[in-house]
Amino acid sequence: MPSQYLLINRYPVKKEKGQEIETFALTKSKDLINKHSSYISDDKEELIEFIELGSLNELADYEKSFAQDFTEYANYLCGDIKRELLFYVESPIRSVTVIPQTNFVQLRHVEVLPTAYNAYLKWRNETIFNVVKSNADKITSFDAYHSLISQIPGVMFISCFNGAIEDYIKPFTDEHYKTIVAQAGDSYITGGKEGLYTKIYRKLGG
Repeated sequence: MPSQYLLINRYPVKKEKGQEIETFALTKSKDLINKHSSYISDDKEELIEFIELGSLNELADYEKSFAQDFTEYANYLCGDIKRELLFYVESPIRSVTVIPQTNFVQLRHVEVLPTAYNAYLKWRNETIFNVVKSNADKITSFDAYHSLISQIPGVMFISCFNGAIEDYIKPFTDEHYKTIVAQAGDSYITGGKEGLYTKIYRKLGG
């Protein structure tokens, strides 16, 4: 089942350091496989880490590593490390692992107007989640989180899959889904449909 709390660390990578940071992150994470997974974007410009937290008290266990990461990753980065803490809400396709472990993961983020949030939850169950459920053959899990602490607050969908990227994205790029995105932009998303962020990452070592 998905982690109740999820910490995501984001590392902006220097263009020439993509392969090097991938090798370094794999070595660094060997002892954390059950609570930690690492992914990198196709352009190798961003490394992300998922860390499972059973409770907020566990954040204290990572205080030392946060400081170490700033130093150990310094030569690979073109900017500072960004972190966000999310809490689990619901799933149209529930993960069987506490953190992503599939070959690929897509982050799908929107900032929802607070006054529209309850209506948005009902709407997404009738639209987005129906699309997800109808494509369970392509999607391993689809878990909805919300930010607890973040510089980019809002809803975060963590969508995991193992197949070809082009097959996975088809349901999210057809005319039906474009209509759904337009509805969201008109009624729920701060900044309109331009406020929708999506990005796909590949599991390190995969």
